[in-house]
Amino acid sequence: MKQNLILLIGLLLLVLAACDRFDHEFTAPQAVDVDAEFFAPLATAFTAVSNSGVDAIRAFYAEEFMHNGVDKSERLAWIDSFLGGGEISFVISDTQSSTFDNNNGVVNWRLQIIGPDAKAVLADSLFSGEKIRREGEGWVLEGNKVCTGPQSKQLVIAEYFTFDTCPNCPPSEAKLHQLQTQYPNFIYLEHHIANSLLVPGNDTSGYYSAYSAPSAVFQGAAKVIGSSAAALADYESIVGSLVTVDEPISYELSNITHNAQQISATVHISPNISIDMTDVHLSYLIITDEVTQTNINGDPLHNVVRAVGRTALAGQNLEQGIPISLQMTNGLPSNYKLVVFAQYRPQTYVNNATIYGGIVHSVSAR
Repeated sequence: MKQNLILLIGLLLLVLAACDRFDHEFTAPQAVDVDAEFFAPLATAFTAVSNSGVDAIRAFYAEEFMHNGVDKSERLAWIDSFLGGGEISFVISDTQSSTFDNNNGVVNWRLQIIGPDAKAVLADSLFSGEKIRREGEGWVLEGNKVCTGPQSKQLVIAEYFTFDTCPNCPPSEAKLHQLQTQYPNFIYLEHHIANSLLVPGNDTSGYYSAYSAPSAVFQGAAKVIGSSAAALADYESIVGSLVTVDEPISYELSNITHNAQQISATVHISPNISIDMTDVHLSYLIITDEVTQTNINGDPLHNVVRAVGRTALAGQNLEQGIPISLQMTNGLPSNYKLVVFAQYRPQTYVNNATIYGGIVHSVSAR
């Protein structure tokens, strides 16, 4: 299996919140060229992962590696889980670094794992505040285990309403796709309100009274209609503000199982703020790029909603977790994402159906 790795040096400024609580400016180090000495060798190692498995990158993780509770073996097992089903590419981007001396530093970087069709993103992870140290002639990652970890920011969700022959929708889709690329904690869910991609029983557009396309509702509160320059500027302003908000609820998925027709999991939520669970629901959706339809310009569609479920959280035992399940009688896509989020959903929507962050789980069902 041939591997292709693209190493991109991103210019996106990420706020480092490493838990040693010191501020670091991510500028090009003077004494150490981290790109040449660490990221370039790491990129080269990822190109060899298909031939030798994760052994090719094992040396880049310190034995005591720990990042937000994930140790070395778990990190390598996660990467290994994507192998063996076709041609996979690893994309390293948004690399930033700061060195304290010639032997110690901190890095931010983004890892994307791309599926065989070069379109489906199987995983997209941003690793912030990772300590690195020189070991022998190279560098190793220690993770952020030596401190309490940065405050997580909420997942920002846009619920977007369209249909494949919509004449005015391509500009909105292009802007949403650009924002998702720009912000790792932003995702949009493409609900089709007509034609063959409409999901039976999906009442989301009706709840928001989003009957015209394009329409987008950001985090359940800000609705923007149309694709004018002013509307697209609103997209950018709203998302830019919401991605900086701390995570109101922490999410974890366990007991994940899937087959050709169904995916099931248990959702554990831990509120970080006081939330009255009356009228709060847990929503869970399957989104995919694997559709044959295109938009009116012939461009591929992204994040298309193919299945929807919802469970009321009032009276639920959150400590035990909430079981969820979604199925498609015609079969699940071979690559898709499970998106889960809690939302205040009063009976009447008045720009107040707040979404409390969420979690995205990528599935390759090859």
